[in-house]
Amino acid sequence: MRHILSFLLLLSVSFSIDVDYYYGQGCPHCASVEQILDGASEEYDLNVTKYEVYSDSDNRNELFQAYDRFGVDIRQGGVPTTIIEGKTFIVGEMTEKEWVAIFDQCQHECPEIVQTRASSAFLENDSTGQLTIPVLVGAAVVDSINPCTIAVMILLISAVLYAKGRKNALVSGLVFAWTIFFMYLFYGFGILQAISIFQITRIFYIIVTVMALLLALLEIRAFIDYRPGLAAVEMPMFLRPHVKDVTSKALTIPAVITAAVLCSLFLVPCSSGPYLLVLGLLAKAATLQTVSYLLLYNFIFILPMLIITVAIYFGKTTVEKIGEARDEYIRYIHLISGIILFVLFFLMMYELQRVF
Repeated sequence: MRHILSFLLLLSVSFSIDVDYYYGQGCPHCASVEQILDGASEEYDLNVTKYEVYSDSDNRNELFQAYDRFGVDIRQGGVPTTIIEGKTFIVGEMTEKEWVAIFDQCQHECPEIVQTRASSAFLENDSTGQLTIPVLVGAAVVDSINPCTIAVMILLISAVLYAKGRKNALVSGLVFAWTIFFMYLFYGFGILQAISIFQITRIFYIIVTVMALLLALLEIRAFIDYRPGLAAVEMPMFLRPHVKDVTSKALTIPAVITAAVLCSLFLVPCSSGPYLLVLGLLAKAATLQTVSYLLLYNFIFILPMLIITVAIYFGKTTVEKIGEARDEYIRYIHLISGIILFVLFFLMMYELQRVF
């Protein structure tokens, strides 16, 4: 009789189910899975431990180790990845009915299975329409050769060069460029965070797709009929006196940093377009390489600033020559930008009709 009572008591006990959930901030598939897990926690005693892998390298390494343990190629996986009781390994989304079936089984014994779904943020697999290195580099190049970005750098270097000499111009130029780098990195993560919080991945992707077409048309227009200060492709004329005033006073390191922070805002009207396109692709693809992609993009963005600074310091060129070259080739810069933006637009349109 005692054994029967013990057995019945054992059946009545609700066992906790350990769930390791790996996700990426801004990943729409992750948000769907998380919603299901949160709902299931009300019915099942789920002990869910969440690991954000985009920004946390330790969590990312743990995820890679988990893939090794289960014998799954990380290139065929991604986020969300869910491990239940260390036995059930699931990549991507499942229907709520499928999750319920798994949890029902885990109340007795979790199945030892490895299951992958296409509805996950893959790392390398099927990259068509997603953010690839060539696409990233192309957009960053468009952003980096923007005439207004080069103009701002020339203003700063010339002000410091004539006031304090070549060495100070080198230091100021490097500090200015790297401050811009960190500001734009901050903007990028902020926008991706907002997209994730408000769950507007698709809306944002549609908006930036339309923006890609408009920017491409404006860049081509600037090539055909160039006028300084064209909307969306160059810094508006009314902002230029303010930028000149800020950069002309940047003769100390704190002043240079302040000028860079302010100029990062002044540059938004003419240099944010390609960046927003990349963020749209990142928000949709939600790859594990989000951090490295943003780092690479912003390094390419400031690369002309670094080259100009170093070239002037070593006497390879002058502020005047750079200014003249900019004025001479400005129409062709817009043409190259327009062509690359058209390519991005068609890429995004293809993905839009294929998935959405």
